[in-house]
Amino acid sequence: MSYVPPEERETKITITGMYSQLAVNTAIGVGTLIVFGFLRPRNGIVYAPKQKYSSEKKQPPKIENQGIFSWIKPVISAPEELLIEKIGLDAVMFLRFIRMCRNMFLWLFLLGLAIAGANLYGTRQDRKQFPKTDNPLQYLSISFLRNSRWFWIHVAFTWIFSLIIFRFLYKQYKEYSALKKQYFRSEEYQSSLHSRTILITGVPSNMQSDEGLQKYVIGNLKVNQQQVSQVHISRKVGRLPELIEEHEKAVRELESVLVKYLKDPNHISSKRPKHSLGGRCGGEKVDSIDYYTSRIQSLEEEIYSERERIKERKAINYGFVSFTNIADAHSVAKKFEGKVTLNEPQILLAPWPKDIIWNNLTVTNAVKGTKRLIGYAFFLLLCFFWLFPIGFLTTAAQIQNIVKIAPFTGDIFYANDFLAGFIESWMGPMIMGAFFIVLPQILRIISRYQGKATKSSLDRAVLGKLYLFFLINNIVMYTLSSTLVDLYGKIRATINAGNTDFKDLYKVVKEADFLDELADSLIKVSSFWINYISLRGVGAIFDLAQIVSLILISKKKFFVQPTPRNIKEFSRPPDFDYPVYYNIHLFFFTVGMLYSVIAPLILFFCFAYFSLALVVYRYQLMYVFTTKIETGGTFWRVVFNRLIASLLFWQVIMVAVMNLKGAHIQSVALLPLPAMTLIVKFICAKRFDAPIRYYKRKNSDPEYNNNIVSNTNDKVSNRFGHPVLTAELITPMVHSNVKHLLSKVYNGRIDETKVNRRGTIRSMSMIVGKNNQSFNIQTVDNKELEWDEQAYYEEQKPGYYIDYSDTASNYSGTTYASANNFPQKNQNHHQQRNMHPNNNPRLPPNSPNSPNNPNYHNPNNPNNPNNPNNPNTNNNVYPNNNVYPKQPRPRYQYDNNSSSSLHLLRQESPAPSVDNYSNYSDDASSLYRQQPREINNYNNSAPRGGYTPPLPPPITPPQQYNQRGYNQNNYNQNNHQNNYNQNNYNQNNYNQTNYNQNNYNQNNYNYNHQNYNNQNDRGYNNHQGY
Repeated sequence: MSYVPPEERETKITITGMYSQLAVNTAIGVGTLIVFGFLRPRNGIVYAPKQKYSSEKKQPPKIENQGIFSWIKPVISAPEELLIEKIGLDAVMFLRFIRMCRNMFLWLFLLGLAIAGANLYGTRQDRKQFPKTDNPLQYLSISFLRNSRWFWIHVAFTWIFSLIIFRFLYKQYKEYSALKKQYFRSEEYQSSLHSRTILITGVPSNMQSDEGLQKYVIGNLKVNQQQVSQVHISRKVGRLPELIEEHEKAVRELESVLVKYLKDPNHISSKRPKHSLGGRCGGEKVDSIDYYTSRIQSLEEEIYSERERIKERKAINYGFVSFTNIADAHSVAKKFEGKVTLNEPQILLAPWPKDIIWNNLTVTNAVKGTKRLIGYAFFLLLCFFWLFPIGFLTTAAQIQNIVKIAPFTGDIFYANDFLAGFIESWMGPMIMGAFFIVLPQILRIISRYQGKATKSSLDRAVLGKLYLFFLINNIVMYTLSSTLVDLYGKIRATINAGNTDFKDLYKVVKEADFLDELADSLIKVSSFWINYISLRGVGAIFDLAQIVSLILISKKKFFVQPTPRNIKEFSRPPDFDYPVYYNIHLFFFTVGMLYSVIAPLILFFCFAYFSLALVVYRYQLMYVFTTKIETGGTFWRVVFNRLIASLLFWQVIMVAVMNLKGAHIQSVALLPLPAMTLIVKFICAKRFDAPIRYYKRKNSDPEYNNNIVSNTNDKVSNRFGHPVLTAELITPMVHSNVKHLLSKVYNGRIDETKVNRRGTIRSMSMIVGKNNQSFNIQTVDNKELEWDEQAYYEEQKPGYYIDYSDTASNYSGTTYASANNFPQKNQNHHQQRNMHPNNNPRLPPNSPNSPNNPNYHNPNNPNNPNNPNNPNTNNNVYPNNNVYPKQPRPRYQYDNNSSSSLHLLRQESPAPSVDNYSNYSDDASSLYRQQPREINNYNNSAPRGGYTPPLPPPITPPQQYNQRGYNQNNYNQNNHQNNYNQNNYNQNNYNQTNYNQNNYNQNNYNYNHQNYNNQNDRGYNNHQGY
């Protein structure tokens, strides 16, 4: 029995499906907006985390009104100049791209109304009546036009649309060029070290030393020696990345065990947690707390040992060279741009240190070329194999195709028009969206394998692959699969009619006219893309409401027993995934342009979507998301090239459609358009590419160069050293309400102390067990759980703070430093000096640990470390200088002046280690000082005692040093004890008087090895700079 699809029912299903989807989408969208407006002021961690973390300079406009829609006005009224300052040029360029698309589609929609009217009128004139179809929206397209004279209208509008887009693209590129020049001239860029540094990869073995690399730069690159500031060749780091990853895992496992074991602050179970080693069945049972504690300590010792041996390790094939000014560095990079050979080093502008993918820097050009080919081969295979499930499922989601494949379903679907229409409108877009959730991660793995050296270039590569993948699979293959399903339906109908001979089947295929069917399928599936764009509009509103994040955070908080670290991490502002969001909007632009002339109804939905997206993502980037690495809008060049590719694709398709419709002369009239598109591309690249990639100083530019070297005087090895050499090892963290139970957990004495960490005061509980063995655990209260300082510090100094993804481990926001100044074995790696105690711009005013908080200096404030009456304050942070340590132990030692207080050696004493004085800086992103492994490493250059007092910073010339109150008489042997006693160097006097922000920053001090003489008991030799 042959199957004849009931066209009237299919028409009703299609119309019902579109109406129902629009109604449901509108209802869901409005309802979600109302829910968002209600939840927004009550859930700041989810809906406005940047207001908690941002400094005053980066603080987004406050939304005072608590109304449901009161957030819209401050979002849409914020000027672009303000946005550049608050969210950065990368985010602004993304918003500019969406705004450009909105404005373009507004113009195209208004003009497209004329095209739709002409299509409707031409269909009526050619056929005398409207033909029957399963999709009445085809009347507004070119599907039923017969007379070729009508297609001159489409040719004319194709030219008009192209010229409009050319104007928008050129204007956007020109404005971006001006914005990028402002970015180059900004104080932030001018004062950064990476802006005047080049990266040299593929360095031959005979040049793998600082001296060899310097000779290459001066000799081969023809650079004057006066232009070069510093040269640094990198070294292998061995097993450090793996060790730090294991340490991170062990700390988190211990925290997870403790949070479950100490869930009741008033009671501790007698049954200690245990787990099996070597498998669940038959493994050895061990005490979990003891095991992870021992594991952490052993890993720390191994990490410190590996760091100490870094100087012995072999140099590797990349290095960094900094110049005295930015223009020289950019000039060298521009001169050698594109000159990549197999045996010669490659020269690039140095990225932000945090942007570097360190493992890929060692990949040679030859290996990188091979990996690139293999990566593209995998990508093409992925495109091919991805076609089958996505093509089948999305085309099969159409009711008529389901019935063609499975005729027995016809009675079910045709009996319920609403159900059938709902499935047809929602299933296809949802299946396609679900299949692409994991795709970006797969493409990121492929691009990383290909040897991308930076995360930003990796993101740009992912964007390029995503767009090509969407173009191939979603448009070309989806249209092709729709045609094949239609052809299969005709063959199936012939077989059901009893015509099973090969000639009958061949006749069906021949009469189908595959190319005509392909053109018709391209037009028919326009309704699918309308549904897809409409559904994505709801998705944008869901992005705004952060429903998934709200559910996950609530679930983790109330059902999973999160650790304090987990709770702090929940509050971090998430990173904005530029490749994914750019690709979505590039894809919609391509779809909109593809159907702009042949099915112009889609233009309204594109305009509506981009209008909604502009508001949504303005709010998201202002209040929620952060840009992980600010690149000055470098995504624009990738986006521009994809926009050009979209135009070329659309113009070629228009030529093909005109030919398939019999309008051969009209198709010839479209042939110049692709050439014009390429000319526009060439003009924009010629005029704007060089200015947006390289800085060229003009006479009108501000005179920054006089301050550049002093402002970024830390060594290149500090900024561009591998992060595993100096990353802070995280401390186990528990809630303060269970700290009294720690003595029972570990069967030892608990000593409490306060430590400083970049201006934050942390509470530490030190467990002292038998044989004076000790273990350090950080305790946090509820206020400290409300914000995570790592996210805040990264907001203040983007690009310098280390994150988990940098080196396979989460380093909780420390900074890059020289290999010569890595933490030593006897250091507490969680305590750092207070850089700005009285006027700390790095802490938000509402932070409980911020000195800018009015309650901070309250005598009863437990967070005030300067209050001697505070029982929680460690008064031995600067112990009496008459105290002498009897037996220095690894990492900790007793203060003899206190019978019960265990004094932690500070991780970052103000005193630099003896072999690297050149890097002392007060910048938040600079190296924090560490103490040497043993007390006697100072060779009597500092007074003896439980605490090694801070050495003064050497100054050149001596007059600057004397002006700040540190004359050479203050540091001779006779005055050591008087100058470093507890009264003169207590925390308040040290931080507020002698080492305040203005007197102790990079701009005032230059350090070198000759400034210190630590070889005798007289402290500072008069002949060494003092």
